[in-house]
Amino acid sequence: MSQKYPPAVIVGLNDAALSIVRSLGRKGIRIIGLYDGNSPSYYIKSKYCSVRIQAPLSGEQLVDTLINKVAKDLEEQAVLFCTNDHTVLTVSQYQGQLKPFFKFVLPSYEVTSTQISKKGFHKFALDNSFLVPSTFFVNGADDIKKNIDAIIFPCIIKPEYRDRSWNEKVPVKVLLAESKESFLNLIEKYRIQERSLVIQEWIDGDDSEVYFCLAYLNRMHEPLAFCTGRKLRQHPHLTGSTSIAETVLLPEIAAESISLLNAAGCVGFCSVEFKRSKQDGRYFITEPTVGRPDTQEGICIAAGLDIPWVAYLDAIEQGLKPSGEFKTGIKWINEPLEFYCFQEHLKNGVGLRGFASKYIGIRSYALWSVEDPSPALTFIKDKAVKGIGKIRRKVLGIKASN
Repeated sequence: MSQKYPPAVIVGLNDAALSIVRSLGRKGIRIIGLYDGNSPSYYIKSKYCSVRIQAPLSGEQLVDTLINKVAKDLEEQAVLFCTNDHTVLTVSQYQGQLKPFFKFVLPSYEVTSTQISKKGFHKFALDNSFLVPSTFFVNGADDIKKNIDAIIFPCIIKPEYRDRSWNEKVPVKVLLAESKESFLNLIEKYRIQERSLVIQEWIDGDDSEVYFCLAYLNRMHEPLAFCTGRKLRQHPHLTGSTSIAETVLLPEIAAESISLLNAAGCVGFCSVEFKRSKQDGRYFITEPTVGRPDTQEGICIAAGLDIPWVAYLDAIEQGLKPSGEFKTGIKWINEPLEFYCFQEHLKNGVGLRGFASKYIGIRSYALWSVEDPSPALTFIKDKAVKGIGKIRRKVLGIKASN
């Protein structure tokens, strides 16, 4: 590229970050990535990430790292990207301190804290007449007892804010309770009685009834790019994160998403997720994502709409024309989660033909890339080492018992 572009700093090397790393890295932009001890090794291995720094990803320690360890070694303002909610909240809160050193487009702290808070978003949605599932917010066992008879079952249980404490207690993104008895058993099993919990009506429908709109809004709240699609499979089934998705043209989803994001005052990376009711066909908004790319952000690049590049150019204030044009039917496969889905299908005796049918069509991947194979190869190596270790322990256990 003839023009010299400033470097990009990406806070949090994960599946969403990898799409930004590759998009910008292919254009010759220098990438500096921050990661913590919880980052899977395969997300850190891209050849396009020239500098990797282990650091806190939120709080005042992150701000100190960015200003005193990253910015001091740069000759110009770098473009800053966030890839998780805690980072978004930190950077939006400390925008005044960070803007002399970095270029970025983020909503105000008031907007990010409202939209990232499940309680704050629910109130906002109701106040602005957006369709959301019936939801209760409880704080402690007494609150649960007070609201138990009003809860609609089945329902899902999730934390107001997901943090390390929740992840250590609960092995899945959300819990699905089929009945009052199941609800109480799950609360007791995972010992989450005293957590701030969100109890949300379950919208009946399979994984393929989950739709999304990935978008980017400039500083004037204008949508510069948007791409719609749906999930085909999640892990865990029904309540998990995207393992495979495809682009689908959904003008009504795009329009509702832009309407919500504008009403909220969002700018920068945004997305909105919907669940289509199997019973009446209505689209319920389940959650927004603000200030950061979504897990399946890479699908838009494969579909010919490079939102990370749009975000970078807007951050350095280069004029762009709005675009909502993208190829439909493009599949995006999240290999780590598909690996676990495959294991579950084998356990349940589901035919491989049905499982593999989701791959028909043009495919793109979270990890695999011909010119940047290290993330995928590292993942395969990690799984192989763990598999061999598991077999070895089993063999040694059999020998010991004999």
